[in-house]
Amino acid sequence: MRDALKPYTRAVKEHLKGITLSQRFDKTIRTREEGYHLYMLEIELVNRIYREAFRKSAYKFALLPHCLRDFRPQCKSAPGEIEYVCTGCTEDCFIRLGSLLLKNYGIEPYISITIDQEKLFKKLKAEHPSIGALGIACVPELAQAMRLCVKLGISPVGIPLSANRCARWMKQASETSFSLEELEGLIR
Repeated sequence: MRDALKPYTRAVKEHLKGITLSQRFDKTIRTREEGYHLYMLEIELVNRIYREAFRKSAYKFALLPHCLRDFRPQCKSAPGEIEYVCTGCTEDCFIRLGSLLLKNYGIEPYISITIDQEKLFKKLKAEHPSIGALGIACVPELAQAMRLCVKLGISPVGIPLSANRCARWMKQASETSFSLEELEGLIR
């Protein structure tokens, strides 16, 4: 599978050469190319295993990373029930586009900014025994969140970001994106 997945991880070796000493202690940031490939396979397998259970869940929610927002204006997201929600301030914002699509399929979208995922997932699982979680995140963080969901009895599915462009990887945050078509194919 290395040859099939390599086009998606071309910049990993260069990234690893440029990380600081303190970043070398962050297991997510120091993920090697083979690790990305294994995470990508894991995400696909978890999606295939839990897709139907996710669809049948009585309560479904999604966590979208704040790096999907449109960086041109000041984001006007507002506090929601469990985390921030999109107010639709710009047309091209991936959070807005993803939120609209998710709502059409009965999935509550939230912008992941401040939460402790384990605490949140345990709380939601206690409130909603039949629960599904959809994550959109960078490959390593998505795989780790999906593992946490499985451990807690939540049916997870997820879509990786097109690239890692958050401030943890780069010196500053840049806009990211994901495939809306892939998202709809997963939740349809």
